Amino acid sequence: MTRDVPVVPSPPVPPGTDPGEWTENLSDPADYSGAAPDRSRERLVPGPPGVVLARFREILLRTDELDWVDKTLAGLSQRMLWRDEQTEASIALVRFQRGAGIPERHSHAANQFMFCLRGRYTYLPTGLTLTPGTFYWNPKGCLHGPTRAEEETVLLEIYDGPHYPTQPRWYSDPTDAR
Repeated sequence: MTRDVPVVPSPPVPPGTDPGEWTENLSDPADYSGAAPDRSRERLVPGPPGVVLARFREILLRTDELDWVDKTLAGLSQRMLWRDEQTEASIALVRFQRGAGIPERHSHAANQFMFCLRGRYTYLPTGLTLTPGTFYWNPKGCLHGPTRAEEETVLLEIYDGPHYPTQPRWYSDPTDAR
């Protein structure tokens, strides 16, 4: 096992729960990252050469307690909640400052789903605007954008696989395209 990954102590056994069941009530081995896995990785197990897998327990995140991490595209930050390193599927909160957005027409290598929590986020060519409570699905391979946040906007963004077929020009750091 070559990666240095954090583990957390097992939480106390809940009243009325069999201690043996509690000890073994962990996920199948997986390679997850993000805030939720980092707070629930209890046991490391060897995976394929060079890969550390882990077993996880359920966890509740208070997303307002997580830091926003800036991306290399000005005005964009995220809180990565969950990511499957094998499939590249992910769930994140993304925040666009007013006036920020994706500068070019592009497509994704997976389905993209977004739920608007706050703000107004517009797809400029079509005028499609996400507002609080709206759900957006952009099917894999469908060209869309550019976009602009009409005001500070927070979106729950889910990908069921990799984000982009290649690294977009607007990111100078390849990890931002994940």
